[in-house]
Amino acid sequence: MSRSDPLDRAFRILDIVACAGREMPLIDIVAACRLPQSTVFRLAAHLVDSGMLAFDEDRKVYGPGPRCRRLGLFLRGRGTLRDIVDPGLADVAGRFEETAFCVTAAADGNRLLHHAIPEVGGRAFVHPGFEFPAHATAAGKVIRAFSGPSVPPGGDLPKKYQPATVTDPDALEGVYAAIRDAGYALNDSEYDPGVFSMAAPVRLGPETVAALGVVGPRDRMLGAGDVHERAHTLVAAADDLAALLCL
Repeated sequence: MSRSDPLDRAFRILDIVACAGREMPLIDIVAACRLPQSTVFRLAAHLVDSGMLAFDEDRKVYGPGPRCRRLGLFLRGRGTLRDIVDPGLADVAGRFEETAFCVTAAADGNRLLHHAIPEVGGRAFVHPGFEFPAHATAAGKVIRAFSGPSVPPGGDLPKKYQPATVTDPDALEGVYAAIRDAGYALNDSEYDPGVFSMAAPVRLGPETVAALGVVGPRDRMLGAGDVHERAHTLVAAADDLAALLCL
Protein backbone atom coordinates (compact mmCIF):
# COMPACT_ATOMS: atom_id res chain seq x y z
CA MET A 1 0.00 0.00 0.00
CA SER A 2 1.36 3.41 -0.93
CA ARG A 3 2.07 5.89 1.86
CA SER A 4 -0.08 8.35 -0.09
CA ASP A 5 -3.07 5.97 -0.08
CA PRO A 6 -6.04 7.58 1.78
CA LEU A 7 -6.67 4.38 3.74
CA ASP A 8 -3.05 4.26 4.87
CA ARG A 9 -3.21 7.91 5.97
CA ALA A 10 -6.42 7.26 7.90
CA PHE A 11 -4.78 4.31 9.66
CA ARG A 12 -1.78 6.51 10.53
CA ILE A 13 -4.12 8.99 12.21
CA LEU A 14 -5.96 6.21 14.03
CA ASP A 15 -2.65 4.68 15.17
CA ILE A 16 -1.43 8.01 16.54
CA VAL A 17 -4.59 8.78 18.50
CA ALA A 18 -5.09 5.22 19.78
CA CYS A 19 -1.50 4.92 20.98
CA ALA A 20 -1.17 8.41 22.46
CA GLY A 21 -2.62 7.53 25.86
CA ARG A 22 -4.40 10.87 25.90
CA GLU A 23 -6.92 12.85 23.88
CA MET A 24 -5.31 14.96 21.17
CA PRO A 25 -6.15 18.29 19.53
CA LEU A 26 -5.96 18.45 15.75
CA ILE A 27 -2.68 20.38 15.75
CA ASP A 28 -0.91 17.58 17.70
CA ILE A 29 -2.17 14.93 15.29
CA VAL A 30 -0.97 17.01 12.34
CA ALA A 31 2.49 17.34 13.88
CA ALA A 32 2.70 13.62 14.66
CA CYS A 33 1.62 12.29 11.28
CA ARG A 34 3.23 15.05 9.17
CA LEU A 35 0.27 15.47 6.85
CA PRO A 36 -1.47 18.68 5.75
CA GLN A 37 -3.94 19.97 8.32
CA SER A 38 -6.80 19.90 5.80
CA THR A 39 -6.09 16.22 5.06
CA VAL A 40 -5.96 15.28 8.74
CA PHE A 41 -9.16 17.20 9.46
CA ARG A 42 -11.02 15.46 6.59
CA LEU A 43 -9.80 11.95 7.42
CA ALA A 44 -10.39 12.43 11.15
CA ALA A 45 -13.97 13.47 10.39
CA HIS A 46 -14.48 10.22 8.45
CA LEU A 47 -13.01 8.24 11.33
CA VAL A 48 -15.39 9.97 13.75
CA ASP A 49 -18.35 9.21 11.49
CA SER A 50 -17.33 5.53 11.41
CA GLY A 51 -16.99 5.35 15.20
CA MET A 52 -13.25 4.64 15.12
CA LEU A 53 -12.48 8.05 16.63
CA ALA A 54 -14.49 10.24 18.97
CA PHE A 55 -14.45 14.05 18.97
CA ASP A 56 -15.23 16.21 21.99
CA GLU A 57 -16.91 19.34 20.65
CA ASP A 58 -16.34 21.35 23.82
CA ARG A 59 -12.63 20.63 24.26
CA LYS A 60 -11.86 20.12 20.54
CA VAL A 61 -9.92 16.92 21.10
CA TYR A 62 -9.94 13.47 19.49
CA GLY A 63 -9.80 10.11 21.22
CA PRO A 64 -10.50 6.45 20.45
CA GLY A 65 -14.12 5.93 19.38
CA PRO A 66 -16.56 3.20 20.45
CA ARG A 67 -15.68 0.87 17.58
CA CYS A 68 -11.97 1.25 18.23
CA ARG A 69 -12.50 0.50 21.94
CA ARG A 70 -14.68 -2.49 21.08
CA LEU A 71 -11.98 -3.89 18.82
CA GLY A 72 -9.44 -3.53 21.62
CA LEU A 73 -11.70 -5.33 24.07
CA PHE A 74 -12.21 -8.27 21.75
CA LEU A 75 -8.52 -8.52 20.92
CA ARG A 76 -7.89 -8.79 24.67
CA GLY A 77 -10.68 -11.35 25.04
CA ARG A 78 -12.81 -9.03 27.17
CA GLY A 79 -15.60 -8.20 24.74
CA THR A 80 -19.26 -8.50 25.70
CA LEU A 81 -22.55 -8.51 23.82
CA ARG A 82 -23.07 -4.90 24.80
CA ASP A 83 -19.68 -3.97 23.31
CA ILE A 84 -20.89 -5.38 19.99
CA VAL A 85 -24.27 -3.67 20.13
CA ASP A 86 -23.38 -0.17 21.39
CA PRO A 87 -21.81 1.33 18.22
CA GLY A 88 -24.73 0.08 16.12
CA LEU A 89 -27.24 1.56 18.56
CA ALA A 90 -25.50 4.92 18.44
CA ASP A 91 -25.56 4.83 14.63
CA VAL A 92 -29.28 3.97 14.50
CA ALA A 93 -30.12 6.66 17.07
CA GLY A 94 -28.25 9.22 14.99
CA ARG A 95 -29.94 8.22 11.73
CA PHE A 96 -33.46 8.20 13.18
CA GLU A 97 -32.86 11.06 15.63
CA GLU A 98 -34.78 9.04 18.21
CA THR A 99 -33.94 6.58 20.98
CA ALA A 100 -32.57 3.28 19.67
CA PHE A 101 -32.60 0.16 21.82
CA CYS A 102 -31.78 -3.53 21.82
CA VAL A 103 -33.86 -6.16 23.60
CA THR A 104 -32.46 -9.65 24.12
CA ALA A 105 -34.70 -12.69 23.95
CA ALA A 106 -34.59 -15.35 26.66
CA ALA A 107 -36.79 -18.20 27.84
CA ASP A 108 -37.64 -16.28 31.00
CA GLY A 109 -38.54 -13.03 29.24
CA ASN A 110 -37.25 -10.23 27.06
CA ARG A 111 -34.75 -7.82 28.58
CA LEU A 112 -33.44 -4.40 27.63
CA LEU A 113 -29.74 -4.79 26.87
CA HIS A 114 -29.00 -1.13 26.24
CA HIS A 115 -30.29 2.01 24.58
CA ALA A 116 -28.78 5.07 22.88
CA ILE A 117 -30.08 8.63 22.67
CA PRO A 118 -29.04 10.77 19.69
CA GLU A 119 -27.14 14.02 20.06
CA VAL A 120 -29.98 16.32 19.04
CA GLY A 121 -30.35 19.50 21.05
CA GLY A 122 -33.61 20.72 22.53
CA ARG A 123 -35.62 17.53 22.04
CA ALA A 124 -37.25 15.20 24.53
CA PHE A 125 -36.61 11.50 24.05
CA VAL A 126 -38.61 8.45 25.06
CA HIS A 127 -36.94 5.73 27.15
CA PRO A 128 -37.78 2.26 25.78
CA GLY A 129 -38.79 1.00 29.24
CA PHE A 130 -37.91 -2.34 30.77
CA GLU A 131 -40.88 -4.59 30.00
CA PHE A 132 -41.64 -5.85 26.51
CA PRO A 133 -44.89 -7.83 26.42
CA ALA A 134 -45.17 -9.97 23.31
CA HIS A 135 -48.54 -8.52 22.30
CA ALA A 136 -48.13 -4.84 23.14
CA THR A 137 -44.62 -3.67 22.20
CA ALA A 138 -42.77 -3.66 18.89
CA ALA A 139 -39.77 -5.52 20.31
CA GLY A 140 -41.90 -8.09 22.10
CA LYS A 141 -44.07 -8.66 19.05
CA VAL A 142 -41.16 -9.09 16.65
CA ILE A 143 -39.40 -11.57 18.96
CA ARG A 144 -42.60 -13.59 19.40
CA ALA A 145 -43.46 -13.47 15.68
CA PHE A 146 -40.09 -14.83 14.61
CA SER A 147 -39.65 -17.26 17.50
CA GLY A 148 -43.05 -19.05 17.58
CA PRO A 149 -45.36 -20.45 18.54
CA SER A 150 -47.20 -17.20 17.93
CA VAL A 151 -49.87 -17.42 20.64
CA PRO A 152 -49.39 -19.75 23.62
CA PRO A 153 -52.31 -22.15 23.88
CA GLY A 154 -54.81 -21.78 26.71
CA GLY A 155 -54.64 -19.33 29.59
CA ASP A 156 -56.19 -15.92 30.10
CA LEU A 157 -56.19 -13.18 27.51
CA PRO A 158 -53.11 -10.93 27.67
CA LYS A 159 -53.46 -7.59 29.41
CA LYS A 160 -55.09 -4.74 27.51
CA TYR A 161 -52.83 -1.78 28.25
CA GLN A 162 -54.45 0.72 25.87
CA PRO A 163 -57.50 0.83 23.60
CA ALA A 164 -55.24 -0.12 20.65
CA THR A 165 -53.77 -3.20 22.41
CA VAL A 166 -54.67 -6.41 20.58
CA THR A 167 -55.54 -9.23 22.98
CA ASP A 168 -57.72 -11.63 20.97
CA PRO A 169 -55.67 -14.78 20.16
CA ASP A 170 -56.97 -15.07 16.60
CA ALA A 171 -56.27 -11.40 15.92
CA LEU A 172 -52.78 -11.77 17.39
CA GLU A 173 -52.06 -14.70 15.07
CA GLY A 174 -52.83 -12.33 12.19
CA VAL A 175 -50.60 -9.62 13.69
CA TYR A 176 -47.64 -12.00 14.01
CA ALA A 177 -48.15 -13.37 10.50
CA ALA A 178 -48.12 -9.81 9.11
CA ILE A 179 -44.91 -9.09 11.04
CA ARG A 180 -43.22 -12.15 9.54
CA ASP A 181 -44.30 -11.07 6.06
CA ALA A 182 -43.06 -7.48 6.55
CA GLY A 183 -39.87 -8.37 8.44
CA TYR A 184 -40.51 -5.85 11.22
CA ALA A 185 -43.09 -4.80 13.83
CA LEU A 186 -44.74 -1.46 14.50
CA ASN A 187 -46.41 -0.29 17.70
CA ASP A 188 -48.77 2.67 17.71
CA SER A 189 -49.81 3.62 21.26
CA GLU A 190 -50.48 -0.01 22.21
CA TYR A 191 -48.44 0.00 25.43
CA ASP A 192 -48.00 3.69 26.25
CA PRO A 193 -50.27 6.44 24.90
CA GLY A 194 -48.69 8.72 22.32
CA VAL A 195 -45.64 6.49 21.83
CA PHE A 196 -44.69 4.92 18.50
CA SER A 197 -41.99 2.30 18.05
CA MET A 198 -40.65 -0.10 15.46
CA ALA A 199 -38.43 -3.15 15.83
CA ALA A 200 -36.63 -5.66 13.62
CA PRO A 201 -35.38 -9.14 14.51
CA VAL A 202 -31.70 -9.88 15.08
CA ARG A 203 -31.41 -13.44 13.82
CA LEU A 204 -28.62 -15.98 14.02
CA GLY A 205 -29.67 -18.58 11.49
CA PRO A 206 -33.18 -19.71 12.41
CA GLU A 207 -32.95 -18.28 15.94
CA THR A 208 -34.12 -14.78 16.89
CA VAL A 209 -31.78 -13.65 19.67
CA ALA A 210 -32.77 -10.01 19.99
CA ALA A 211 -34.78 -7.12 18.61
CA LEU A 212 -33.34 -3.81 17.43
CA GLY A 213 -35.81 -0.97 17.91
CA VAL A 214 -36.47 2.75 17.70
CA VAL A 215 -38.99 4.59 19.88
CA GLY A 216 -40.24 8.16 20.05
CA PRO A 217 -43.28 10.42 20.36
CA ARG A 218 -46.00 9.30 17.96
CA ASP A 219 -46.39 12.63 16.13
CA ARG A 220 -42.64 13.00 15.62
CA MET A 221 -42.11 9.43 14.48
CA LEU A 222 -44.99 9.54 12.00
CA GLY A 223 -43.94 12.96 10.71
CA ALA A 224 -40.33 11.97 9.99
CA GLY A 225 -41.00 10.23 6.68
CA ASP A 226 -42.49 7.05 5.31
CA VAL A 227 -42.71 4.67 8.27
CA HIS A 228 -42.30 1.50 6.20
CA GLU A 229 -39.28 2.86 4.36
CA ARG A 230 -37.67 3.78 7.68
CA ALA A 231 -38.53 0.35 9.06
CA HIS A 232 -36.61 -1.26 6.20
CA THR A 233 -33.61 0.87 7.19
CA LEU A 234 -33.95 -0.59 10.69
CA VAL A 235 -34.14 -4.13 9.26
CA ALA A 236 -30.85 -3.56 7.42
CA ALA A 237 -29.24 -2.33 10.66
CA ALA A 238 -30.50 -5.43 12.49
CA ASP A 239 -29.00 -7.63 9.76
CA ASP A 240 -25.67 -5.80 10.12
CA LEU A 241 -25.78 -6.41 13.87
CA ALA A 242 -26.53 -10.10 13.31
CA ALA A 243 -23.52 -10.32 10.97
CA LEU A 244 -21.27 -8.92 13.74
CA LEU A 245 -22.63 -11.45 16.23
CA CYS A 246 -21.70 -14.25 13.83
CA LEU A 247 -18.03 -13.26 13.72
